[in-house]
Amino acid sequence: MADDAQREIENSKELAKVVLNRDWAALPTELLCLVLPQLFLRDVKRFHNVCRSWQDTPTPSIQSPVLMCIGNDNTRCKFFHPLYKDSHTMYIPELFGAVPRFSKDGWLLMSRGEYSIFFFNPFTKALINLPDLPNMYDFGGITFTSSPTSSDCMVFGINVQFDEWFSISTICRGEESWQVLHGENNSPFFLSHCNPVFHHGEFYCLGQHGNLGVFNLDEDYWRVLDKPHRQLLDPYLTHERNFLVECNGELLSVSMSSMGKLISVSKLDSVEMTWHKVDSLGDQMLFVSNTSSLSTKRVVQGMENKIYLPKIYEKCGVFYSLASRLFQTFGNDFSRKDWYGTGELLSCCWIEPKADTSYTKEELNWFEDAEPKADPSYSKEELNWFEDA
Repeated sequence: MADDAQREIENSKELAKVVLNRDWAALPTELLCLVLPQLFLRDVKRFHNVCRSWQDTPTPSIQSPVLMCIGNDNTRCKFFHPLYKDSHTMYIPELFGAVPRFSKDGWLLMSRGEYSIFFFNPFTKALINLPDLPNMYDFGGITFTSSPTSSDCMVFGINVQFDEWFSISTICRGEESWQVLHGENNSPFFLSHCNPVFHHGEFYCLGQHGNLGVFNLDEDYWRVLDKPHRQLLDPYLTHERNFLVECNGELLSVSMSSMGKLISVSKLDSVEMTWHKVDSLGDQMLFVSNTSSLSTKRVVQGMENKIYLPKIYEKCGVFYSLASRLFQTFGNDFSRKDWYGTGELLSCCWIEPKADTSYTKEELNWFEDAEPKADPSYSKEELNWFEDA
């Protein structure tokens, strides 16, 4: 028996030598490409720093959005990945006193105080200030069309008062002041607590009864559409959470009753202008919140056909599965028909990680006559929207 024990010890030592002498740089690229999509923020950088072959492994074109939550001190931000229990904390003093309003392409649209509004990329720390708002910030919804470094970037904000009057503010890249349009709705319209969606060249706003308001850029015209409409999930409950999201070139509406006891996903038929119920998202994932709602193709097997929420249970992100019709998490055994017992994260938004993007000075300047700069580092003045105006 002693000989068997000694033989097992010797075998363990030999195995340890094999592991230590393993050429990790020789791992197949196909295997590395399976590992990389499952990593979280700084782990991606650590992965690329292992060796040259790992460094050459391409970053996935599709990454899972993460939920960014600003802490009480407004400088420490936590990032929650849908797959993992632990969050990642980042100190960002540039966001002191700021509130997240919307996100797209890795950029946040933030407001500070009553009139200040700016773009910020939390992964590169690039900041672009916009001209101050002409009036106090009171938008019921706000969005932008494309990356703020793009020449066609436009910011759109809307406020609807007493379901009758609307106020729309817009600003395009290169402009020094906001354009404001006031008017009366052609039909009663109660704006849902979700941001507009830029879809096929128009801004779509979701109403609390499933109707839509649309702003046309070419005609500079706002109208409330006659159709579609839908009934409340529960006619006895007036409080309902609604989200509008673009998925595979189509508009989806997500509706949730109190405590999530009733969930409905609908797709807009743009010809008949009616909502049709969706039973499955296929390989798509939806990420919804009051500030940002987006969709993407699954990055890891098992993440598809789910709606990810700004909620946590025992540090794990909560999602709703359209397959099981249950609220669940990946990190523990939580499983319910409602979200009772979960916690809601405030001052948060879903954002797509864009850490490997670099910007020229010309891209980070609102004005088209800014001179490009080869040096990849920027001063505070160079990242200012008005620099060289």
